[in-house]
Amino acid sequence: MKHITILIPTRNRMEKLEKTLASIPDLDYIDIIIICDNDYDTYGYIRSLKNQKIFAVMALASHQNFIGSVACKNLYTPDVVDGLLYGTDDIIFKENAIQNAFIRFNESFPDNDGVVGFIQEGNSFHPTGVGLVGQKFLQRYPDKKLFFPGYFHFACQEIYDLCNKIGGKFIQAKDAVVLHKHPCNYKEEMDQTHQDARIKKREDHAMIAKRKAEGLIWGHNDD
Repeated sequence: MKHITILIPTRNRMEKLEKTLASIPDLDYIDIIIICDNDYDTYGYIRSLKNQKIFAVMALASHQNFIGSVACKNLYTPDVVDGLLYGTDDIIFKENAIQNAFIRFNESFPDNDGVVGFIQEGNSFHPTGVGLVGQKFLQRYPDKKLFFPGYFHFACQEIYDLCNKIGGKFIQAKDAVVLHKHPCNYKEEMDQTHQDARIKKREDHAMIAKRKAEGLIWGHNDD
């Protein structure tokens, strides 16, 4: 891996997003894709930054006023991306987190076929909640859509399941750390985007259980 594209969906979290962006180092091998989920204010703000490393995409929905983080991430299907780092708009990358993930990836997956998981400080979370994915691994997915499109928000677990099914395709980088002030532990961080995700949480988790019971793993036997 020689280059990382960071993919961040966002909706109505400009202040949190600013902190996320400020924590991303200005390095030649990093650029950023921001998917604005029917959020024109953030879209306009990002465009006003005129930061050459940021390319903003507006995600629109015909049947509702927003489409959710899974659909936003799947809107961007990279053809030439070397490494894809998917994140969220409410995390802060700790010092050298991205650089360390980059190093660990190249040490473990010189063929660009694997996933490196970040550690989330301040919150217990799924091992692939934030991850760096190599292009060869990404090729396994239909149209390179990394997340099963039936989910609204909770979808990263199937990446981990696929890594385990294949074997040897996942490592957790202990020195790649992000701070995630999730409202489970930080009540003051609760916002409308969190609330909207919680509305869909029951549906997502029911689908997780159903797909597990049927032995389905996106990118393996469900394409």
